[in-house]
Amino acid sequence: MKAPLETSLAYKYFVAYRLYDGQRFDEVVIPYKPKNSFQKKIRRTLQADKPFQIGLGLLCLAISALCYPNPPLPFLLLILFAAAAWAALQVRTSVQPTHFGLSKKGLRLYWIRWFGDKSSPYIPWSEVSHVSMRRSKEAFMMDEMWVDFVGPKQTSVFSLRLDGLVTGEQRKRLHTALKSHLKPAQIDWSLHDTLNPVKVDSYTQLWLEVLATSPQRTRQDTLPASSMIANERYEILGQIGSGGQGTAYLGRAKPGAFGENSPPLDVVLKEFVLPYHAGLSVSKKALENIQREADLLKQLTHPQIVKMIDLFVEDQRAYMFLEHIEGRSWRHIVDESGQRKEEQVYDLGLQMCDILGHLHSQNPPVLHRDFTPENMIMGVDGQLKLIDFNVAQQMHANATRTVVGKHSYIPPEQFRGKATTQSDIYAMGASLFFLLTGQEPEPITTAHPRELKPETSPQLDAIVAQATATDTDVRYKSVEEIRDDLQRLQARIISAT
Repeated sequence: MKAPLETSLAYKYFVAYRLYDGQRFDEVVIPYKPKNSFQKKIRRTLQADKPFQIGLGLLCLAISALCYPNPPLPFLLLILFAAAAWAALQVRTSVQPTHFGLSKKGLRLYWIRWFGDKSSPYIPWSEVSHVSMRRSKEAFMMDEMWVDFVGPKQTSVFSLRLDGLVTGEQRKRLHTALKSHLKPAQIDWSLHDTLNPVKVDSYTQLWLEVLATSPQRTRQDTLPASSMIANERYEILGQIGSGGQGTAYLGRAKPGAFGENSPPLDVVLKEFVLPYHAGLSVSKKALENIQREADLLKQLTHPQIVKMIDLFVEDQRAYMFLEHIEGRSWRHIVDESGQRKEEQVYDLGLQMCDILGHLHSQNPPVLHRDFTPENMIMGVDGQLKLIDFNVAQQMHANATRTVVGKHSYIPPEQFRGKATTQSDIYAMGASLFFLLTGQEPEPITTAHPRELKPETSPQLDAIVAQATATDTDVRYKSVEEIRDDLQRLQARIISAT
């Protein structure tokens, strides 16, 4: 028997965030599609791999031609197996939850199907000590992000696939509900960053903010310490540096800047002065570049890549707020302390592989194009972090052919404006050379650290040389190849000692 309209789940869902008789419903019900990531992966694979599609189609036509009109028994069994696999997939899909709800009582799952509605018992909030994020490899080597509700005994009591929340609005609703029922300290800050989208979500919105501001700047110099910006949500603590791309400041987000009860947070502020005197078209082009960097950072969720926090326009300037990393660049460390020992370079090289592996695994791959010691920060926790995506780009077929980067770290194809994932591998090899020798590598040259530092092992010298090979046929084809060589060499050294 159907429940009355006022208490049915469908009624709650469709008006969950609307006022009704002056009251809000006490439960937030959010659509959930846990199989969304699997479907997306299959769709991307089929769309990206045209030869695979053609080959599969030709194979099916050949089998059909051979089997007509009297198909053999193995072929019939194959068709039967495929039908059974499809049926099993449909059954598995039918038992997946379609929604989940959060209320004062706790959280629970819903199954809303054409053949009936069901819900699970509530998991009370008293059984949740904190909520965090987790990354794991699932079937077909898919890189999945999970939201884990962890109990007092550090055991998972409830998990959600982040990809199951299809829209940004659904993630915002989850974020709002979590803040309503849990204390700020119980929610991992990486989850805050992921669920709470950047304030400026589109280039159009950013451009409208520029047009809405006065064409004349009220300030001509840099931001002084203690000044407040963005409706006094951020305080400037001091200037970090300046260059051709703008000025960098150390800032602090005031309590409550990211939501009720959010603690103060140190950030790095990148200021871009918009060329409004040059006309709207020039300012528009500058904003496109800033938005491109922001969009790249928003899609990259890796612990060793700087996080994007906020983006806005004020006083004919664009401001990008990034995660503040306690540490120093490897350029400063080597300039002050000298070259690194070989054992330390192994670990740094493997960390570089982790970072580049994540960038190159995006669809399409992300090319950093400036993978140099200046842009690698050594954190106080010993973890390498990559910053500055101002010249990064996604490897589209029609990508702009521009020459960017520092000359000692650019391979020949990048000088021609045709960077690939192998170009970042070249920059990584050049960075390893710098760490080992304390000197810049010769531009467009295969680097051999043993020529300057004879105590370098021949094996590591060969790795650096192959990474910086000017011929792409000789150079490592992927990050996985150089990672394997570094791991084998590191294991050999450890076993020898």
